[in-house]
Amino acid sequence: MTVLNQSDRSLPVWGLAAVALLAAGFLQFMLLVPLALLLGLPLFLFGLGSLTGVAILAFLILAWIIQPDWRLRVRVVPRATVPELYAQVDAIADALHAPRVHVIALDDSLNAGALERHRGLSFRRTQRVLILGLPLLRLLDTEAARAVIAHELGHFSREHGRLGHWLYRTRQAWTDWAQMEGYGDPADSSPWERAGHAFARMFLPWFRDVTDAHARRCEFEADATAARLVAPQALARALLLLARATSARAVTGDSALLEQLKRSASAPEDWAEWTALSIPHEPPSPEELSDWLKAHQPRGTHPSHASRLSALGCAPGALDLRAASFEESAARAWLGGQWGTVCKAYSPWADEGRSVAWAMGHAALSVAGNVPQDVASAAPLQPSRPTSAAARRRRRQAALEALEQRPVWPTGRPEHEVAALSAALAAHPAVAQAWAFDVPMTDVLGGGAVLVLVIRLDPDQLQAMGIHEDHVGEALDEVLGWLWGKHVEWVARFSYMSEGFPPELHAKLSASNGLALSR
Repeated sequence: MTVLNQSDRSLPVWGLAAVALLAAGFLQFMLLVPLALLLGLPLFLFGLGSLTGVAILAFLILAWIIQPDWRLRVRVVPRATVPELYAQVDAIADALHAPRVHVIALDDSLNAGALERHRGLSFRRTQRVLILGLPLLRLLDTEAARAVIAHELGHFSREHGRLGHWLYRTRQAWTDWAQMEGYGDPADSSPWERAGHAFARMFLPWFRDVTDAHARRCEFEADATAARLVAPQALARALLLLARATSARAVTGDSALLEQLKRSASAPEDWAEWTALSIPHEPPSPEELSDWLKAHQPRGTHPSHASRLSALGCAPGALDLRAASFEESAARAWLGGQWGTVCKAYSPWADEGRSVAWAMGHAALSVAGNVPQDVASAAPLQPSRPTSAAARRRRRQAALEALEQRPVWPTGRPEHEVAALSAALAAHPAVAQAWAFDVPMTDVLGGGAVLVLVIRLDPDQLQAMGIHEDHVGEALDEVLGWLWGKHVEWVARFSYMSEGFPPELHAKLSASNGLALSR
């Protein structure tokens, strides 16, 4: 039986719906009033009434375009590819008297989720989607995996998704406004934008509290639904085993990934095995178990594991928290011979942009060894990084302007770091030339230096790979994180080989040999 704490009481459902409606309405007011004034004032001031119909049509089109983007980027696996997995999920839904899911999406997370696509501002039919992480299916035995899936389908059976998705969209829209670069900065925003930013910062803490309380209550209800189908111990074991796996990932950090990067020039296909293999066979210590029971603190969308296990009537010390062997796993039972194919297709490095990031990281580590241990060598050049997104953006822009307008330092980094960076960029087929500078910042902007990379791209290679310069930047960001950690502050200035040298940098780049890119 579900037991709710006093602190878990939220507004009644009708109250939450009313608040969400008012917040969503005010969001539309903030979005659309400037647009209406922009299109309507010229008609009024200049007497252009004959263009009213055109203005209304333009307003409707632009109003649609400026709406927050609710597209959920999930990778659906066809039913024909994994029929046994779909059959298992259908059987669980039928046993719960829950609506069947329309599609299953797979990803690389240690998680599962239930969502509704196309609800809200969409003309397409609402679609129920079950998201399953491949590492989760490898980690859990079939009974624990059935418990997790039953929990997620419990959200559909109780129709949590209808209100929950609406609450999520409303909260996310105002969160985006609160975090939007420049909206809180008088230098970069209008009074109207700053008013919306101020409202979002004031409204969101309260709205998070009441919606989180509602979400926690839904989690208890979904747990109770799952416990009616499978043994409560199966769900409790899944919760704590996932917490143990998450803890194991945190302990190993990037070290396991870096070891794989050094060994292989192409992304390995056994990536979904790593989490299960990282869990010891020995029972956890009392201290570890205590930490996992605190996972998902009470002030959040999920209750603590301790309260969830208490509601399920399970003693944590009696649970077997070893990872399933592959033969015992849900991955083997439900995906069988398709496991390797599916892991390859849904790998984090399956797409062209991410796979080239792996090749860049391997090239860099092959040249420079374990660079992250030497990260202190770069530290004197780095200030304490600004916490504000607007401040970081201003520093990056200032670094680019300084590169164009003032004498700058060539990169002062140690030779092995420059070699690693050169090797990484040389491994990207679309990078034709590159230069690196550590551009000093003024004290007003926080001091230190920003690493500025000037990169010339081969447009034919970009087209052949089906990517653009943003993909190159994302790959480079990932590689720099592997090499030197997330503290390195950098910015790239891209141009194309078909354009010649960037005119404003022609003299500086012509006088420099750039990084040693080997082809």
